[in-house]
Parts: sequence; structure tokens; C-alpha cells
Amino acid sequence: MNALILLADGFETVEALQTYDVLQRSKMFQVRLVSVSSSLTVRSSHGVTVQADALLNEVDAREEDILILPGGKLGVENLGKNEKVLELIRYFLQHEKDVHAICAAPSILGKLGYLNDVPYTCFPGFETNPDLWQDVGVVETKHIITGRSMGYTLPFAKTIVAHYFGEKTVEAIRPGIEGLR
Repeated sequence: MNALILLADGFETVEALQTYDVLQRSKMFQVRLVSVSSSLTVRSSHGVTVQADALLNEVDAREEDILILPGGKLGVENLGKNEKVLELIRYFLQHEKDVHAICAAPSILGKLGYLNDVPYTCFPGFETNPDLWQDVGVVETKHIITGRSMGYTLPFAKTIVAHYFGEKTVEAIRPGIEGLR
């Protein structure tokens, strides 16, 4: 299963990299970090420089299965003003492919109208439909999984793994994550 994690300058470090790590550990995903700018080098909200695997204009959405949007206030602003990112999100959801977002990033989905009839969570203050906002760490629906904040990144990533491959796959990676014997 192919998963893309979109990186814009200002992305939340843990939300992007811990999600990447958990999906990779499962050995069930081919995960790529994708820069939405013209450079493979992307700087996180806390100054961590990351080398992306690909540029957005190199991505063929038809070959991808999952799109993941990390938060970070500036990163989300940069994702939300990039028309190619918005086109990619629309393509995924119109073709019943999944888009998962955490922290401030669900606000992009809300502004595009994709949270009008499904429950979701996000960092408080970024709600676009307060009637459906859930005061929980992670909300899972058929095509969208949302996470509240950086502190819920591990449950968010584990929910993504379980969504496609079940709890047994999550249990298989648990020892490596938690240091269990």
C-alpha cells in the first residue's frame, strides 16, 4: 500500500516523522515523504531539516493509496495555499482514496467541505464544523482519520495501520515501539 506524507515548510516534526516511522515499521506500507515546494529539503516548525523522497509534481495520484497531512500551523498554512495540494486532496477523496490529517491539518479538509457530514478531531481552534468536532485523540471514519495534536501522533499512526491491516499488525510492531521483550 502506497502512502504519501506531504511536507510543507513549517510542518510539525513529530506528526510527520513518527507517522512515517510507525507505517514503515509495519512493513505493510511504501511510505514517501513528499515536498510540496520546488526543493526536496523541507524545514519543520522546530527547525529540523528533512530531505523528502520526492517532489509533489513527481507524484502520480493514480498510483497512490493514502495521503497524510501533518499539522504545524505554518505547515498547514503552506499546504492550504498550494493549489496542487488541494487538487490532490480532492482527487483522493473524489476517487474514494483515503486522506488522513492531524492537528491543524483537518482544517484543510473542512475548508474543502469534506468534514461537513463526518465526525473529526483536530487541534482546538481549527474546527471548521464545531457540531461534528469530537473532543478525543483520534477519530476514524471510512476514508478519513483525524488526530487531535502532536501528543496523539502515536495513536493516530497506529489507527492508520489498524484501519488497513488490523490490530494484529499493530500488536506485531508494539514490542519495537514500546521496548517490550
